[in-house]
Amino acid sequence: MKFPTLKAFLFFALLFSFSEVSAQKSRAELEKEKQANEDAIRRAERVLNQTSTQKTATIGKVKALNTQIYNQQKQIELFSEDINLINTEISELEVAYKALQKKLDSLKKEYAEMLFIASKSSGKLNKLSFLFSARSFNDLVMRYKYLEQYTDNRKIQVEQINTITKTLDARKAELSGKKNEKETAKNHKQTQTKKLTSLKRRQALNVAQLSTQEKEIKKQIENSKRAIRRLDNLISSLVKKSAERVNTATQNEAVVNTALSTSFQNNKNKLPWPVLNGFISDKFGVKNHPVLKYVKIDNNGIDIQTSPNAAISSVFDGIVLDISQIPGLNNVVAIQHGEYFTVYANLKSVNVNLQDKVIAGQLIGIAAEKDGEYEINFQIWHQFTKMNPELWLASK
Repeated sequence: MKFPTLKAFLFFALLFSFSEVSAQKSRAELEKEKQANEDAIRRAERVLNQTSTQKTATIGKVKALNTQIYNQQKQIELFSEDINLINTEISELEVAYKALQKKLDSLKKEYAEMLFIASKSSGKLNKLSFLFSARSFNDLVMRYKYLEQYTDNRKIQVEQINTITKTLDARKAELSGKKNEKETAKNHKQTQTKKLTSLKRRQALNVAQLSTQEKEIKKQIENSKRAIRRLDNLISSLVKKSAERVNTATQNEAVVNTALSTSFQNNKNKLPWPVLNGFISDKFGVKNHPVLKYVKIDNNGIDIQTSPNAAISSVFDGIVLDISQIPGLNNVVAIQHGEYFTVYANLKSVNVNLQDKVIAGQLIGIAAEKDGEYEINFQIWHQFTKMNPELWLASK
């Protein structure tokens, strides 16, 4: 009879734990994503609770509801992924449980056979007879080693049976826990689905109310386009003048400029937000208007809704290059960071002066109201190229 070694058992246990480790990595990633999205939902709700005192529908409120709906849909999708992952984990646990049970049954059968053989040759006399009936000294040594190995194998069998029994109990408890997790996830998904339905209902009411103001909204869009063109021209002019200064700069100034540009570039995905509390209410680029059908709008940066009179801070060290007032965008501050420029528009007041050296986190102004909500427009330029600020800001 060939008895399995402890080494073989350990290999067997490792084989069944591999899929579990892989699942744990996926689980960790999913939980991290769920937590990040929950944080985004709470940030939006916190800001809206501070600003949504008026019942009148506004473009800003619709944008905020769109953000909430997006986050809510994502949360439901994540719970669906969670349920699918739990189903996979349950299946893997059931397979492992059955295999371990089969292994335990096999070990118990082998151990019973060993006990039966041992009972036939029990007693010191039988063992001595077995040893002294050897035909030679070498045969005697081999028989002694056999008895020794036979005894060790019996001990190993008992250890394996005890270990697998404990593992089975742990797998059984884990399986029960996973089934409870699945029920909890399903309940959470139902709650989030009801919340999404409520948000869509609120959104529909606001959009319906604003749709009756189509002429006024179109006028606002045209005014906004003019303001954006003025801001574009302003920043382009500033970039051009900055480039001319670089061409005539001293070697030391050129080195400082290059170092600041490199430092800014190295902080992509790490820049602090310009507001302490806030969420992105309008993303970078061309998109459909939140109310009017077949109307496209363009954003050269991102809109960030925040708390009333929120402090606006510089996202990086630099020099205040320009402070302007643009109708529709209130006060605008442009800060240079080497070849990069950050723009903070729709400020109610400004706390810096031209050519001031600022550091990351330094107060530069206070947020103003726009479209019924407190909101700023934040842009990042690399020379004449407009960048997506969302790709530069650190995850909240």
